[in-house]
Amino acid sequence: MRIVHVSDLHHQLDWRRRSWASSGWRGVPGRLELHAFGRWERFAFAERTWNGILEDIEVLEADHVILTGDLTAMGDEEEFLAVEPSLRHLLRAGRVTIIPGNHDRYTDGSAARGFERVFKAELTSVMPEYADARGYPFVKFVGADVALIGLDSTRVPGWAQYFVGRLGKAQLAALTRILADPRLEGKTVHVLAHHGPLSPDGKRDWRESALIDAPALLDVLRDRAVLFHHGHSHVRSWRRGHEAHPHLFGGGSSTEPGGEGYWLLDVDDHQTLEATHLKPGRMLAR
Repeated sequence: MRIVHVSDLHHQLDWRRRSWASSGWRGVPGRLELHAFGRWERFAFAERTWNGILEDIEVLEADHVILTGDLTAMGDEEEFLAVEPSLRHLLRAGRVTIIPGNHDRYTDGSAARGFERVFKAELTSVMPEYADARGYPFVKFVGADVALIGLDSTRVPGWAQYFVGRLGKAQLAALTRILADPRLEGKTVHVLAHHGPLSPDGKRDWRESALIDAPALLDVLRDRAVLFHHGHSHVRSWRRGHEAHPHLFGGGSSTEPGGEGYWLLDVDDHQTLEATHLKPGRMLAR
C-alpha cells in the first residue's frame, strides 16, 4: 500500500483581526506565539503549501493519507471548517485518517472538541467496543490487509498542553486489547498519535517528544507487528524498528518553511517497506 504521512499543517485564520478574548484563557500562550514570536508570519503560506501536497498525493496515486494532528493553529472551529474542504475528496473516498494535535485543543470548554464536531464521521470505528466516550482509540480497516488505530495524546489539563502530551491508562489498556484482537491477524497495523515516544535523535525530552507516558506506550508496542506515526516535533524523522520499538515515523511540519514536506511510504508489511522524504512538488529531500 502506498501511504503519504503528513502532519502539523497549522492552518490559521488571520488572527490579527480577532480579539484576544475570542481565544479564551487557554488560548493566551498560543496567541503570544502567533503575534509575539512570529508564528503567524511563519505559517502565512501554509494553505498554499498544503494545496501543493494535495496535488502530489494524486500524482503519486497514494492509496491512503495519514494526518497526525495540528491541522490548525488554535483549534478554533472556524479553522477546522476552513481546512475541511481541502480534505473533503479524501474523506469521501475513505483515503485519509486524521487525529487531533495539541494545537487543535487551544480553546476553552466544549469549544476544545471542535475537531470531533467537524470530523465526527472519521471517528467511526470498526471496533467500537474499545473506544471511550470521546471516540478513542478508533480502528479503521483499509482494504483487506491494513488496519489503522487512532489515539488522542492531547489529554493534559490547562496550559500543560503547550509542553506535554498524554495518552492515559485507559487508552493504553484499550490499545493493548486491540492489538491482541484476532481481527487484526494478518493485517499491517499503523498506530497514530500526535506526540511521539522518542525525539528524532532517539531520546525522550519535553520539546521534541513530550509524551508523559512514553515508556508505557513503548511497553505496549514492544514486539508488536506495527508501524507508529506521530507529529508534534517539526523535525521529520524515521527511527528504524528494533527490539525496543517498532518503526517510528515523525511527520515533521508539512507546511513550515524550510521543513515542508511529507513521508511517502510503500508498505508491504510492518517489516518490508520503503520510505522517502519528499518536498512539495515531489522533489527528493534526502
